[in-house]
Amino acid sequence: MVKLVELKSAEIIKKIKESEIVENQKRFLKTPVSDQLIQEKFRVKMALRTNYKYELVAKKFLWIRRELATGYNSLLLYEVPISQIEKDHNIVNNIIKVRDSMGKRYIHGSLGKTWMITEKAYSPYFLQTKINHKLAFETKGTWQLKNDFMAGPFINYAIKDTKNNRYLILDGFTYNPSKAKRDLVFELEAMMKSVVFSP
Repeated sequence: MVKLVELKSAEIIKKIKESEIVENQKRFLKTPVSDQLIQEKFRVKMALRTNYKYELVAKKFLWIRRELATGYNSLLLYEVPISQIEKDHNIVNNIIKVRDSMGKRYIHGSLGKTWMITEKAYSPYFLQTKINHKLAFETKGTWQLKNDFMAGPFINYAIKDTKNNRYLILDGFTYNPSKAKRDLVFELEAMMKSVVFSP
C-alpha cells in the first residue's frame, strides 16, 4: 500500500487539489461579487469570492482586492496581443516583462517612486497548462515593491485566446506579512481557474 501511494503520489495530490478548487468555486458562486465589469471589458465570466471590491478600473485593466486584517489579496485582469507574449519564444521572460510593466503603471506603494515588480533573486516557477480548454502558462513567484520593503507570493495565468488575438492575463498576489499565505494564494487560483470565455 505504501509503495502504491508513493508511486501515485503526484497524481493523488493533483486530484485532491483539483477537487479543492472545484469546492472553493462552488462556495464563491453562492455569494458572488458582480463580475459585470469583467464581462464588459474582457468578455469572460468569473466566480469571485465575496468581500472583493474593485480597487482600480482602467480601459483594459482591472484590480480587484479583498482587505484582510493584516494585508490584502489582489487579482489583476488585463490583456495583451498574442505577439507580445510569443514574439521571441521566450514566453516566461515576456510574461514577466508584461507583468512588471503593468505593476509600474498601476500598482504603486504609499511612498513615491515605488511600484510592483517580480523579484529577480529567484527564478519563477513556470508551467504550460490548460484553463477552460485553452492553452495557458502558469507562473508563480515572489513580487516586491521596488524601492520599498513590501513583498509576497504571486500566481499568474496567461491564457491564449486565439479568437480575439490576445492573451488574457490573470494575476493574483498576496500581501500578508508574517502570516500564512497558502490558503490566500489557493483562493486566488480557484477564482482564476473559474474563468469562462464568451462563445
